[in-house]
Amino acid sequence: MKKEKILVLFGGKSVEHDISIITTLQMAKNLPKEFDFVFCYIAKNSLWWTADNLTNIEIYKNFDKFAKNKKQLTFAFGEDKLYFKKGKNYRFFAKIDFIFNCCHGNVGENGSLQGLSQLCQVAQSCSDVASSALCMDKAFMKDILNAHNLKNPKHLVFKKCQYVHLSEQEKQQIFDEINLPLVVKPANGGSSIGISVCKSQAEFFDAVELAFKFDEKIVVEKYVDSLREFNCAAFEYKQNLFVSKVNEVFDKGDIYSFEDKYLQVENSPKKKVGEKLSKQIQELTEQVYKLFDCAGVVRVDFLYDAKEKQLYVNEINSIPGSLAFYLFEGVSFEELVRSLIVEGLRKEKEKQKLVCTFESDALEIFKTAKPVKK
Repeated sequence: MKKEKILVLFGGKSVEHDISIITTLQMAKNLPKEFDFVFCYIAKNSLWWTADNLTNIEIYKNFDKFAKNKKQLTFAFGEDKLYFKKGKNYRFFAKIDFIFNCCHGNVGENGSLQGLSQLCQVAQSCSDVASSALCMDKAFMKDILNAHNLKNPKHLVFKKCQYVHLSEQEKQQIFDEINLPLVVKPANGGSSIGISVCKSQAEFFDAVELAFKFDEKIVVEKYVDSLREFNCAAFEYKQNLFVSKVNEVFDKGDIYSFEDKYLQVENSPKKKVGEKLSKQIQELTEQVYKLFDCAGVVRVDFLYDAKEKQLYVNEINSIPGSLAFYLFEGVSFEELVRSLIVEGLRKEKEKQKLVCTFESDALEIFKTAKPVKK
């Protein structure tokens, strides 16, 4: 029996480019044998490449120099086929049955690659276009959370074109409404890059300048006092939702930084999360997953004010680092990969049954219609 061809996409024009490579290298060691995998690296300039040694971490020091037999790849819109570039022409490379998206941040999570998958009618491992875009954009995410009475820190949203025209009085109103300390973050950022905690007005102005380097839209929100941070993940499989254990994040600073997330050997010390709080976080994770119509594995990050005993939804990661496999007790990385593929293929099969075209007389009617007089 012919194996389904699985295209693994990773890298990308994103601040989380390197983390995407790490996720993919972890996945490459845990591949279900019943599928045929093709790896495709998206470089920082957005070009797509395959090579014989994509799972060798050393080549990413200088991809152009160390990649063996590399070929530039592309999809043809409307087709489930990959082509490789030879000279000025493109030749058939492989028919793709499934896209496994391991690209974190930006184009990986904002709906762009999801839209490509939909255009080419290829099943995928993650949420669809709308869900991905709404989870990625923290401003839209907060609007939806607030509409459903799900607590998140008080906030304001600014676009760069708006902020530069604010008067000193209007800027002062920000501090009057939110109150210091506050957090400034890019609306579409990830991994705490470009995020600052501000304890003075001078720090705020520097933080805004930094955040606008990463996005045209920023979120200014109230810093949560007596802070504890948690995350929890979920994925749907055969119409059953599996929610992970709750993990408490331990870090050295005011925010959970990029280094804390990815460059520490381990998060320590470990402390058991109370049963009541753990259950509340798991229930909220399930609620958020369903509310945003998510698919694949999704990790939800939470902030907790230990003094006020108030839990806040902070962020939704529709393609979490390492696919959050470490949060699922009793589920191996290989089993998680297999489940995401099987579920994605099932959903695409159901989607193909939907009526998407409609025969009508509209063109004939338009052809014979009298022109509208001005």
